Amino acid sequence: MAGVRKTSGPSAARGVVYDLAKSRAGASATVDNAGRTDSSGITDGARELASALRIVQEAEEARTERMLALKAQIANGTYNPDPREIARKLVERGF
Repeated sequence: MAGVRKTSGPSAARGVVYDLAKSRAGASATVDNAGRTDSSGITDGARELASALRIVQEAEEARTERMLALKAQIANGTYNPDPREIARKLVERGF
């Protein structure tokens, strides 16, 4: 990789030095002596994970809003659940 060079040293953490000056002058992909190409970027897996995280966060917000609305109905005495609907959902979900 451009701008990265190995140095000798007792620990692996000190074994690699990143040279910013070289990396700014170089391209985003480099080819080593064996013909392999190094590149950087965001993988498809990372994009999928970010999308899933966004969906979960949006669902949590919707759930919070629903819970607040239900709490308000209970506090006001206007919450009247349908016992048949509750029983149907319990059977449907296998409880």
